[in-house]
Amino acid sequence: MSRCCVVFGGGDPVSADIVKAELSGGEYLIAADSGYRLMQQLSLEPELIIGDFDSAPEPETPNKQVFPVEKDDTDLMLAIKAGLSAGCKSFRLFGVTGGRLDHTVAAIQSLAYLSEHQAFGEIISDNERIALLAPGKHTVPKREGYTLSLFAYTESVRGLSVRGVKYKAENITLTNSFPLGVSNSITDAEAGINFTDGCLLVIASRL
Repeated sequence: MSRCCVVFGGGDPVSADIVKAELSGGEYLIAADSGYRLMQQLSLEPELIIGDFDSAPEPETPNKQVFPVEKDDTDLMLAIKAGLSAGCKSFRLFGVTGGRLDHTVAAIQSLAYLSEHQAFGEIISDNERIALLAPGKHTVPKREGYTLSLFAYTESVRGLSVRGVKYKAENITLTNSFPLGVSNSITDAEAGINFTDGCLLVIASRL
């Protein structure tokens, strides 16, 4: 079984309780650039620190990979590629939202890159959980105080059925030009999501 890769970025800090709930031990822990500061706050030791270190001093440690500032990959993407190279198929991303909107959009695009490489990633913050789903059957657990929003990441998501929620859907099409799936709520223990075509952006947001 492949290890889960957990990446810490330099965005908004994440509370220790949120991170602790997601770690079971044995994960491949990577700090993307200034993400090592977040890991220090959480008393976590990265196996790898990677980036161009334009936003934080370069740490004095042997377990680092330093890249030039002018490059095609973001520091987060460098960390993701390192995790994929290590054989990881599951990714949790902390500290990659907040602050600059362009960085948040880039983080969401990194989820699409993972999906294209037969891996699954989830962005986790104190107030959101963000994932991109491929066609098939999926479940999203109910979390008290959270809404559930579904968006078409591709031009359309077809054959979408959503059950266990306040606003159910059966074999509908979502498009990326109208926010039909925003602000639903899970009423059962979990929501059931099934669709046949496209890429679905799933966002659970704290009220």
